[in-house]
Amino acid sequence: MPSKPLLMLAGLTSLLALVAVPAALADQVFHTSHAPVHALAGAPLKSGFVNDIHSNGAVNSAREEYHLNGAQPNTSYEVHLLFYEDPSCAGSPSSFTTAVLTTNAAGNGNADVTFAASPPNNPPLQVGIVWQFTANGSAVYATDCFLLSID
Repeated sequence: MPSKPLLMLAGLTSLLALVAVPAALADQVFHTSHAPVHALAGAPLKSGFVNDIHSNGAVNSAREEYHLNGAQPNTSYEVHLLFYEDPSCAGSPSSFTTAVLTTNAAGNGNADVTFAASPPNNPPLQVGIVWQFTANGSAVYATDCFLLSID
């Protein structure tokens, strides 16, 4: 049986670990999205999706995970975020590249990106977003428009 001082030390160590680790709590405004990816212009694709995960706190503000299954084999895709001021994705988007996803011989590939925390938006900013996968400058895969709340 462990001694009383050893148990107290273990308890204190556990408490310090909880205090020393910055909190990364689930975002209360924007909940994790799972956006299915669809092929454009007949490109091969069994399945694909984008997970967009937001957290509150100092750890990070968003993490995006990109997955393609059964896409064009041995191909590199740039993943672009298309932001629309209109939450329904009407109008002209602002675009920037977040990652490069490269598929293997079976057409499967994964990539991710983590965005640093930024100053809060109060009230939360609501925009439309489309994730687009391009190869050689042409859009090959995309998601539908999603409402994004940035707090």
